[in-house]
Amino acid sequence: MDPLSLRELAAKGKNTKRKTRQMKGIRRRGYRAERQLVKKLRALDFSSVRIPVSAPSSEPLPDVFATKGNSLLAFEVKAPNAEKAYFRKSQIEKLFSFLDMFEAYDSKFAILAAKFPYKWVFKYIQAPDDYTMRRDEKSNIQLSRISK
Repeated sequence: MDPLSLRELAAKGKNTKRKTRQMKGIRRRGYRAERQLVKKLRALDFSSVRIPVSAPSSEPLPDVFATKGNSLLAFEVKAPNAEKAYFRKSQIEKLFSFLDMFEAYDSKFAILAAKFPYKWVFKYIQAPDDYTMRRDEKSNIQLSRISK
């Protein structure tokens, strides 16, 4: 291995710091979107909570879940800064595993939520798969229509 000059060492450290700051910004935007979704759900009379999981986990936990009457909703939330939000199949499988644990609820909904700048898009899904949501698409579920 070739020895690095001081300039190369300094440049290497700067890149790492920039990437760390970018990752923190992305995570912070995601946490903010999750908290906003909880407030939005509570305003619609749902009991709702954000599940703060700081690291990827094998546990089947959604980002946010909510109940209203006999309905249980599990959300995977993304806050992209671009025109698309990507949801991996492994994340979606966790939503369905979480919902399967609650037999007492008649209605269960796995919902993808993307908080684009100035716009929310919600997608009700019925099977685990890879999904992409675009900023210009319309929601296929209205949270206010899920009743008791």
